[in-house]
Amino acid sequence: MTTISKNSNKPVAKNTNRTVVKIVTVALALLFVMLVIALIVNLVRLSAANDRADSLKAKNARLEQIIENNENLKDYYKTNDFIESYAREYLDMIYRGETVIGGK
Repeated sequence: MTTISKNSNKPVAKNTNRTVVKIVTVALALLFVMLVIALIVNLVRLSAANDRADSLKAKNARLEQIIENNENLKDYYKTNDFIESYAREYLDMIYRGETVIGGK
């Protein structure tokens, strides 16, 4: 029968415990590195998304201003003042009884 002395088991147990501690430490270090990398990647993506959102907000403001200006022009084109000035300038129209002095 073979017996293992108590003294021979202790160094094996300490060595096994050290190996387990090393493995756990390395695993935790790798996990931490992966978490930091994921955080950096997400921060870069978030920054890019915020830049794009700011750009779209600025573009939206410009387009809203253009729309407002066009609405104002559309309202002006419906007025009698515009119709009269357009008819006089481009269609060479005058009121009855008017005399043109120095026309085209």
